[in-house]
Formats: sequence, C-alpha cells, structure tokens
Amino acid sequence: MRIDKIRLKNFRCYEETEIEFHPNFNIVIGINGTGKTAVLEALTVAAGSFFLGIDYAENRHIRPEDIRVLSTEFDINEQFPVEVETWGVINGQEISWLRELTGPKNKTTYVKALKIKELAKEIQSRVRAGENVNLPMVAYYSTERLWKERSDTTKISGSRLKDGYYNGLKATSNNKFFTKWFEKEEMVVLQQRKESVGLQVVRKTVSNCVDGCENVYFDFNRRELIMEYNDGRKLPFKYLSDGVRNTLATVADIAFRCAMLNPHLGEDAAQLTEGLVLIDELDLHLHPSWQKEIVNNLKTSFPKIQFIVTTHSPLILSTVQDRIVTMVDGKAYYSVNTYGRTANDVLRNVMATPERIEDVQDKLDLYFELIEVGEGLSENAMNLRKQLEEAIGNDDPELARADVLLAFYEDE
Repeated sequence: MRIDKIRLKNFRCYEETEIEFHPNFNIVIGINGTGKTAVLEALTVAAGSFFLGIDYAENRHIRPEDIRVLSTEFDINEQFPVEVETWGVINGQEISWLRELTGPKNKTTYVKALKIKELAKEIQSRVRAGENVNLPMVAYYSTERLWKERSDTTKISGSRLKDGYYNGLKATSNNKFFTKWFEKEEMVVLQQRKESVGLQVVRKTVSNCVDGCENVYFDFNRRELIMEYNDGRKLPFKYLSDGVRNTLATVADIAFRCAMLNPHLGEDAAQLTEGLVLIDELDLHLHPSWQKEIVNNLKTSFPKIQFIVTTHSPLILSTVQDRIVTMVDGKAYYSVNTYGRTANDVLRNVMATPERIEDVQDKLDLYFELIEVGEGLSENAMNLRKQLEEAIGNDDPELARADVLLAFYEDE
C-alpha cells in the first residue's frame, strides 16, 4: 500500500486542500492548530478503506469530530459534504477512491471505494486459500501511544489477517495484545527449545532501532516485558523513560505486525513488508541524540514502508531527504531540502521560528547596530554587552562574531 495524494473537503480545519506524498518518508510540520494531526486522521480514513474488504479489521469512518464547522455570533454550522479522496497503489495497482459523509444523520459512504474494497477481498480470499500473498502493514500511532495499562481480553488467534490488523487504526500501540503474543512465543521457546521466526524478527528489529538495546524478552516471574541493555542492565518496560518506552513500543508493534501479516517472509518480514505507518509527533519524549537517529533507524528497519509523520523537531527535519510538507492556512507547501542543515537554520528558515527569545535577540540586534556605526565601545554598547554576557554567556558565537566586527571597525 502507498498513498500518493489525498484531497480533503470540509474535513476538520480544511475547507478544501490537496496534499502529495513521497513514497518513502514524509514529515508534516506547522505551528499548533494548523491541522497536522488532522492530516493523519484523514489518512486513517483513506487507508482504513482497505479494511472494508477485510472481515476481521475495523475500518475508519468519518466521525462527527471530523466535520468542519463554521461559527458565527449566534450559530455553529456543520459543513457538508465531508470528503476524503485518495490516489495510491494497492497490491501493485494504481487506484483512487473516495469516502464521503453527506449529512449529519448519514453514514460514511463507500460506493466510490468499491475498487479498494474488492482488491482487499481478493487478497483475503487468496490468504484463506493458503497462498503466500504479501499483506500490506497499516497502522496509526497517535500522541496517546505510550504503554498505557488498559483492558484487552482479545486472544491471539493465529490468523494472519486477524492478528496483523488488530486495532491497527486505534491510534495507540497495542501493548496488551503485543505482550500477550510475546508471552505466548516465549512459552513456545521453553517447550520446544526453538525461537519462532516472528520472535526473531521483533527482537532483531528492536535491537537495530533502539539505541543500546541488546534484547527484549518476557519475564514469567515478573509477568512483564524486560529490556536488556548492551551493558548488561535489565529493566522492566514500566521503568524505562517515556522516550525509550515510546520508541520501543512503536518499533516493536510495527515489527510484530510485519511478522504476523507475512510469516512466509521469514526473518526478512520487517525488511520486505510494504505498507503505511502514520505517527503523530515522532519526537515525542525523545532525547535530541535519538531525534537525530530515529528517521534513519525507521527507514533502515522498514525500507518498504511509507511513513507519514508529524514533528516539531528541527533536528529530525535536518535528517530527512524525502519530503517536508508545511501546513499553512489550510494549504500544503513543500519545503526545500532540509537534509544536513543545522537545527538553527531549520528553525529560522523552514519553521519560521526565531532561534532566540525576543528580548535577547532585540539586544543583540541593537548591539550589532552600535558596532556597525562605530559606537561598539560606547557606554550604551558596553552595558548591552554586559547584559548579554549575563544572559547567554561570554562564549556565545554571536558575541564572538561581535568581537571580530569590533576589531575590524577599530582597524579602520
């Protein structure tokens, strides 16, 4: 599965807009309230249309909260129709489909999504006939994706379709379900003295993608998952930092789904499975050193999966060679290359955000103005210099640049 373009009409904050996507990695940026998460939610409607043809999977309808509203002084009016139109590739075929909500008491239509539904049904029939057909991995991870304790009585079925697509668009990592699977697989290891291919896929992927991770296993005494570090430390997941736990949970869930959906791919399931992964706030709780690695780690671990994510991190943007989509006033703009640029450069020129707080920047601007007019050693300038050193330190690069300019103007 790959999504090349979507068109939104009356979906959340969007009156009407089109967004094009790169086949590999896409990052959607914008200030708070510009509709980054709305784009991901619309994509769940688009991708969820595939589940119309899968018996065990739950597709995503257009919900009441997805309807755009116009407010006046005396009234609030819902806008119809709400449309999510999509162009993409399913199982090697280029197709388009449309999901629509035409009124407040109506249901989301699928009449114009019959082709993707029939493609999914055909794939499902081939799986049930015993064919080793490759299934696309589809999942959405929202900002709620931390490992929350919640009730989940679903049992591992052993079905590729049922297990691989379980709660795929529920916006959270399915930690309870995944933990049950891990416990079951570890029990098989104890009984048969042999590790399943699925378990190998998950462990290998997590170790490659999570810095410092040597192994992940289920502890039967503690009844929980344990992460073992390269230095020998062993920590239950509940004691890991939010950033580590969040990354590990997401990566493990993706790898788990790849292994469940395509067991015939063996140890290469994560490498060879195609699909679509949506992640809201990729930088959630991540240390800057991890932010610089996360995009490359995901692309390396899952090279055939299309990622569409949001972020506020200039460090992450500086590692992307694919596509940056900036949402401004309900429209999509495609940024120039950000790969290899400094975080400050990305902040200033891509995210349109000042590098410094306004008070410090104003003082720096005034200080440089005084230097350039030959008053760099005046009492006013010296007072500004003292205030700046107290605020940002005397080793700040801008103050070093000021010293060079002072020397230059003195020589003149």
